[in-house]
Amino acid sequence: MNDSYRHITAGLLAAGMIVIPSCGKKDPAAAPSSSAAVTPAVTASETAPGSSESLPAPVFANSAQLEVIFAAKSTWFVEGDNEMRYAITDLDMNGRYEITAAKKNSSFNMYEVTADNSGIAKVEDPFEDGSSGPYMEDEYNLRVSKNGADVYVAREFDDSMAPDQEVTTYYLMSLSEGKLKAETIANMIKEADGSVRYGDDDFEMSAEEFKAKTDKDLPKIEHTLKVSWGDGKTVSGMNDAKSLEGICFKLTK
Repeated sequence: MNDSYRHITAGLLAAGMIVIPSCGKKDPAAAPSSSAAVTPAVTASETAPGSSESLPAPVFANSAQLEVIFAAKSTWFVEGDNEMRYAITDLDMNGRYEITAAKKNSSFNMYEVTADNSGIAKVEDPFEDGSSGPYMEDEYNLRVSKNGADVYVAREFDDSMAPDQEVTTYYLMSLSEGKLKAETIANMIKEADGSVRYGDDDFEMSAEEFKAKTDKDLPKIEHTLKVSWGDGKTVSGMNDAKSLEGICFKLTK
């Protein structure tokens, strides 16, 4: 990085015109005390979409953790399954990345980099092995609950139950100490005629109740993780740790 780029970047940061970080640059005060808190390095630059609010910014990726995740690719990657999707996140903001492999209506598995940076460990989740879990979106709105935990709403789309219905299940999620909690809080059912109702066969709720359950009654949004999912074909072609930056999250306020 040359001096001119440093000065330009510093000026943009001082003016509040740049969004940081992505995939791992954290407030040092919030970093864990374990060896997993490796200082992120500037490893690439991103060309942002044409928007006055999204200026080009450096990608701060924790290269050491990407190396760990890549070394364990045989654990989390499903060879030949192009429908599987993958993303690297830090949902609990503990400085250790997670790699998620999820497939619509089929499977959900998450692994987290260990505290000593020696490998990845399976995250304990409430979903049976090989069964469907939240098919996560391109953006998580993280909220800080009263006990200090990061919680967020994730959705699972299911169009396999009935050909004339599309059901979206909303989960209130939190990740802590290697355990993922998920509570079903609402369902949205879209009928073949385009009409929408909320609830399921056991209960019904109004649109207002649905809004309250999935947004209004939850803690305020503190930050957003922009998630870059990659499908099986794309990830199959990622042949080194640096290439995993393509499926890394970006954090915004």
